[in-house]
Amino acid sequence: MSNRILSVAASIAILASVGVLSTAQAADERFCEEYAKAAVNQFHGAERHERCDGFRRRDQARWQPDFRAHYDWCRSVRREQALDERDARTRALDECAR
Repeated sequence: MSNRILSVAASIAILASVGVLSTAQAADERFCEEYAKAAVNQFHGAERHERCDGFRRRDQARWQPDFRAHYDWCRSVRREQALDERDARTRALDECAR
């Protein structure tokens, strides 16, 4: 019985540490607020250019005016992934706005 208790306790400890590690790697609140503001601004920037219409329709998760959706996504990923996403929107805007 005590081996079973130790096994369960070890499993709980491992699961708890995994949760803490993944939370610790997620982007922080302030960064994600700025990220979401930038994403919404980029969406509105894309709206001003007719040639940006196609990719806005193809990738609606990336191109949307919903601050909360961008913020929540950012909080679920590592900062580097959010930076990559912001940079991808920047490159797309640069391309279609020419």
